Amino acid sequence: MDNIADRRDPAIRVVVTCANRKRQTVPEHFRLQNLNAAAPDERCAAWLKRLAAGSPTTTAKDMYAGEHWQVARNLPEAVGASADLWVSSAGYGLISAAAPIHAYAATFASGQPDSVATTSDAARRWWLDLSKWGGPRAGEPRSFAALAEQDPNSVIIAVMSDAYLRACSHDLKDAASQLTDAENISVFGPPGSCSEIDDLIVPVTAALRPAVGGSLQALNVRAADHVLRTARESGTPLRRSLLIKLIADATAAAPEDAGRRPAGVRLVDDDVRAFIRERISSGPTSATKLLRLLRDSGQSCEQARFKALFAEVSSGVLF
Repeated sequence: MDNIADRRDPAIRVVVTCANRKRQTVPEHFRLQNLNAAAPDERCAAWLKRLAAGSPTTTAKDMYAGEHWQVARNLPEAVGASADLWVSSAGYGLISAAAPIHAYAATFASGQPDSVATTSDAARRWWLDLSKWGGPRAGEPRSFAALAEQDPNSVIIAVMSDAYLRACSHDLKDAASQLTDAENISVFGPPGSCSEIDDLIVPVTAALRPAVGGSLQALNVRAADHVLRTARESGTPLRRSLLIKLIADATAAAPEDAGRRPAGVRLVDDDVRAFIRERISSGPTSATKLLRLLRDSGQSCEQARFKALFAEVSSGVLF
């Protein structure tokens, strides 16, 4: 007779990128730009000392705000009762949605006042340093690898933007090796942004946007919500190969116009700036290369306007 425990559904960990918008005002001493330490290790140590002080009264789930977070916080519902929610934060590292946190300002996106690093390597070191801290909730896993090691039979669904994906890439790769089945980790995000974990990616492109709606900034979480609900209805395990197939089917079936801007119509300046910031966080590149990537994603921007915005954004980034 089968062991009942062997037939239980696996635990599902949904990990999403944090949100820049907060429901509380961010105090000046919880803004990364206000740290005086210069060396990366010193900056992280000084930052963690600030976070450890005081007693936050709000959980991560209730701290973040905005369109991205409104979809992200409900992703476990798209999966089912066995799912819980975690957050990938540039300020706190990996935390559960129930962890108590301060209102803070820190990001892996480069070119921002509160950027934690100017290169992908520096961002990875920052993420590693954060994982060595006990965190706001004692005893919880502090990295993707630790999350996988805690339950090797679990399923990990990560939904991440370009900059956060690159910062966590080594950790995600380690997590895959900790799972009993490496097919049980899937990363919803842009394809081609980090070659070392291309095999883990469930590719999200702008061609899917007419089907899922929302803004470009919320595309990854909306795509994940759409695909995870489809998978749940099918009753099949959340293996990466299935999710890749489902997102390919959804992209192929997406209408050219779903009442919002269709693929191929030019982006507004703020969307172009966001695209550029995400891409240049991995290091020096050119306007020509990024414009090609933008157009390959199904969006467009005039060459002269793109070059002007590229010059504006990159002028504030130190590589």
